[in-house]
Amino acid sequence: MGRALTALRWLRDKARRSLRYLRSPGAQKTDEWTRWYNDLYRSLGDRALQSGQPGERVPELILYDIEGNHQQLSRCWDKQPALLVTVSLSCGRTRRHARDLRRLSRRFKKSINTVIVYVVEAHPIDAPSPYTDGIWVTPLNEIAGIHCAQPRTLEGRIELAHQLRRRFRLSTSMLIDAMDNRAWRAFGSAPNVAILVEQDGRIAVKQGWFEPQEMSRAITALLKYSGTADYRMSHHE
Repeated sequence: MGRALTALRWLRDKARRSLRYLRSPGAQKTDEWTRWYNDLYRSLGDRALQSGQPGERVPELILYDIEGNHQQLSRCWDKQPALLVTVSLSCGRTRRHARDLRRLSRRFKKSINTVIVYVVEAHPIDAPSPYTDGIWVTPLNEIAGIHCAQPRTLEGRIELAHQLRRRFRLSTSMLIDAMDNRAWRAFGSAPNVAILVEQDGRIAVKQGWFEPQEMSRAITALLKYSGTADYRMSHHE
């Protein structure tokens, strides 16, 4: 009986503490932040999907390889379909799926040209985030020791791309966006967009946020149907 009463008191006190927390300004502030973050997350994904619809051609852009040499974006799909994924070192979503992207690249390497496109930093320490009105250094970046300044030169952006490659042992092909952020803007001005491109340069699938498992299924379907119109219709009606 004594143990049962002790357990009941413990549960009662825990419930009271939880209720006080939920009523506290701190909890309300956390709830507000969570709602703000979820709304921003959805809006970025939606915004990315508004430009470059399936069936449309990917615009021709001049970007840079990891050595700083000019490269036409269309070369990515001149021999086989391509998967383009935008990234930055300070983007938590990039880091979360970096190993998934590496595995995806290896799995389909004989039939899909996977290309990482390094774009503007999502969470620089010295300038407002391109997605908010102020500086936004995330707790995950603090924990991981990611403190990226927003590059002012192409060389600075290339150096961050090298850091990302070393950190996750990425051998996947990589292009660097120009300092006018032309690829970032053309793909929808979002941090982690994924675009599956058919060999004729048309968009087969576009994700506002890179989802590795869904993209793996999309690639399998594309290869099965050889990029026919039936494939695009079945995935985007």
